[in-house]
Amino acid sequence: MNIRGGIAMIRGQLFNFMSEKGFFWTLALGWMIGPVIYMIVWSTAASSGTIGGYDRNAFVLYYLCLILINQMTYPTTHWSTAQAIHNGSISSALLRPLPLIYGAVGQEAAVKMVCIPFVAVVVTLLGLLLGVQASFTFVSVAAGLAALMLALMIRFLLAYILSLLAFWTQHSSALLSVNDTFIFLFGGQVAPLALFPGQLNQLTHFLPYRYMISFPVEALMGTLNRESMIRGFTMQLLWTAVLMLVCYGVNRYGQRKYSAVGG
Repeated sequence: MNIRGGIAMIRGQLFNFMSEKGFFWTLALGWMIGPVIYMIVWSTAASSGTIGGYDRNAFVLYYLCLILINQMTYPTTHWSTAQAIHNGSISSALLRPLPLIYGAVGQEAAVKMVCIPFVAVVVTLLGLLLGVQASFTFVSVAAGLAALMLALMIRFLLAYILSLLAFWTQHSSALLSVNDTFIFLFGGQVAPLALFPGQLNQLTHFLPYRYMISFPVEALMGTLNRESMIRGFTMQLLWTAVLMLVCYGVNRYGQRKYSAVGG
């Protein structure tokens, strides 16, 4: 692994994105609109009581944490990777003495360095404006950060794998759209997964989407018991290992196919 080359790539991407930080801040603000709307809906519905164990403050805190974690884990390179394969511009990246994934990782790191400080400020201001009460502990913050790192890997790897399917199909963009829809439904964005009915809730425990957003949010809030925490981290590690193996295989055979047809 060429670590020095990877760091240089991140530095170059960061300089490029810093010159256009206003554009990326606008994008980040747009990505917050959906969660803010659902926060208003659920907190209003729980203004006179609780829903599924969540009161108004819990809903507000949940969605503020979700906004931050969603921004930290959202991959921005999968669309451009698929497009680069389709139009042939991926060829220049394949000629570099670096694994193809380095370009995507470098861009992801640079985008997040530009956007996350802005998002953190907005979330803090929203929390102060709404008067949310948070009681984070050292354990919950540590668990939340660990879950966040694994969630970032799971979400990135799944999106990257789907983008690499562009080596075989022209419909990879449709698959990426379906993936985003599943994250919206089963990742805890439309509602906390604790509010899902029994069998549907059980289903989410086996899908990767819970462990991209919902699990890190719940770990950070400290709402999970020890058994749920262990199960969550176990599933995160399992999904990370599986997706790393799949990503390696898809990338390897995809590049072979691309080279075989004169890419």
